[in-house]
Amino acid sequence: MKSSDAVSLSWSELLKYPPARWALIFCCLAIFIIIFYLPVFYEDVLGPKPGILIHDVVLNAFVPVNWSVPTFVIIYLSLLHTFFSNLGKPTQLLIALTSYLTISLLRMASMYLITFEPPSDMILLVDPVTSSFYPDAGFAKDLFFSGHVSTMTLVVLLEKNHTIRMIKIAGTMIVALFLIWQHVHYTVDILAAPFIAAAVYYAVRFWLKSP
Repeated sequence: MKSSDAVSLSWSELLKYPPARWALIFCCLAIFIIIFYLPVFYEDVLGPKPGILIHDVVLNAFVPVNWSVPTFVIIYLSLLHTFFSNLGKPTQLLIALTSYLTISLLRMASMYLITFEPPSDMILLVDPVTSSFYPDAGFAKDLFFSGHVSTMTLVVLLEKNHTIRMIKIAGTMIVALFLIWQHVHYTVDILAAPFIAAAVYYAVRFWLKSP
């Protein structure tokens, strides 16, 4: 498949392409793992694991404030716009889903390998959609790297309209600020996320030969 043809393919045409079929199989497996194993991972694997407590001078400059509502308003508006603007573009949707799920699995691995203890004055971020995957009392050790900033980076990279991309970049910066201000993440969690998300996105796009 030529890269110039990738965007215009229908689902039936796209799934004749072997990398696309493998990407879809990966997505199905990743969704299964996330739905059925993520709660166990948080509660039984990551929760009891000792972590590192960081002295973060940037975090210490902010008195924590609960920004959960505006944070998720920005994130979900960005996600909805990205989804509907790409609804008729199967290649873009497959790139988005494959990238997001790859990032999610990488986060699980990185949180286990680089486990941080949450800031002592963290205000838990309550997500109205994904909170059902967390233990009943909430979970604070899903730190390195930031999933929310990764997701916002992904919607920026998927955006083709220059003006809207600038708006989404601004939204990403605001979300990052709110997460720091709320003491939800350490600075290193925030800074690492865009680079990891971009690396995954470009790798997936190359795999699917998309321009």
